[in-house]
Amino acid sequence: MALDWRVFTFTAAAGLLTTLLFGLAPALQAVRAELVPALKNASFTERLRRWQPRELLVTTQIALSVVLLVGTVLVVRSLQNAFTINIGFNPRNAVAVVFDLALEGYDEAHGKDFQRRLMEKVAALPGIQSAGFANSLPLGLDQSTTGIYGEGNPLPKPSESQEANYYMVDPGYFRSMQTRLMAGRDFDQHDTQNSKRVAIVNQTFAGQVFPHENAVGKRFSHGPDDHNWVEIVGVVEDGKYVSLNDDPKPVVFWPARQAYNSATTVVARSPLSAEQVVRMIERTVHDLDPDVPFMQAGSLDDHLRLPLFPARLAASMLGAFGSLAIVLAATGVYGVMAYAVSRRRREIGIRMAIGASQGQVMRLVLRRIAVLLLIGTGLGALAALAAGNLFSPLLYGVSPRDPATFTLAALLMACVAFAAGWLPARRAMSIEPASALREE
Repeated sequence: MALDWRVFTFTAAAGLLTTLLFGLAPALQAVRAELVPALKNASFTERLRRWQPRELLVTTQIALSVVLLVGTVLVVRSLQNAFTINIGFNPRNAVAVVFDLALEGYDEAHGKDFQRRLMEKVAALPGIQSAGFANSLPLGLDQSTTGIYGEGNPLPKPSESQEANYYMVDPGYFRSMQTRLMAGRDFDQHDTQNSKRVAIVNQTFAGQVFPHENAVGKRFSHGPDDHNWVEIVGVVEDGKYVSLNDDPKPVVFWPARQAYNSATTVVARSPLSAEQVVRMIERTVHDLDPDVPFMQAGSLDDHLRLPLFPARLAASMLGAFGSLAIVLAATGVYGVMAYAVSRRRREIGIRMAIGASQGQVMRLVLRRIAVLLLIGTGLGALAALAAGNLFSPLLYGVSPRDPATFTLAALLMACVAFAAGWLPARRAMSIEPASALREE
């Protein structure tokens, strides 16, 4: 996309049309004014007390501002929560280097040998605390699922069949990801194609497939007709796998030596800088095969940028639009109240001449602001509640109907509105009764 004459033409036309449309409305009101009441200046005060189109516009501005403020606060709070929720691994001081051996024509035998030799060399690199690999990482784009059926469980209905995400990992994967082992054991060098089939599952898998039982030692298969049973040897903590706002879901980890996949993601943990560790791993890969192309390389913190991108983009856009809406609402409140004070100058002068205090005049002006604010905030809050489902996919650990967020947005809008109306209120307090009464 580029800025061209069509973009500028549309923008200019929209701006011109808006200016003419909203500038024409007060002009039409002026030409339809009744002559006698206008000369006597008698009914204008009463007319001001009724709702005018300008006040409806300001109320709409306030309502839209509240919606955007609620969305902004929700997304910002969600981003803060995203850095504290348990994702099932620790991204700090860890890197990931991604490549696919199938692109270079590796078959299963040569691919497994390459992966084995590579991990031996990576683990021996200076500064590497632990290293492992998987076919893909949680919260990445490449996610796969498989059917699961617990041995001894009743045959489920087709609509109630269970599925689990799965990953193929080697024995160093959980240590490198710092994923906690809750029960059983990790994979080891004895888990090969010649040994019995084993798997490690997460807590949700254990709780759903074998509720109220110790899942370690239990067996499962891919379906009720598949009797190629897999024994569970360990249970790891739950995490986030597809997105940060995932509900808990079952996950299976296969030993890479029993289930080959050419897609390879090397994970290494080290106190060295991410750039230095990535360069060392890339050199090690190219020492084994200089033609292997890298698809992605960087820290695990970089890996989390993808799942956080929608929320960050939403926070930026809502923040920008929310700031603009606040400016427009403040401008609208100021304009309406300044106009009202100028038109009611004579009335205010009379009030002050017969004993009204400056505080009473101040309350007279601010009362109108309060009415606009209450109605606009109420409508905005209702609209934000109705739009809650639109925010839900971007929220982590916070409800789209969070009361604290709505209260904060309302208070912020109140501060903006009263700050915008303060100057017209001060101007009303400074009106000299004598000069106001002499005006025609």
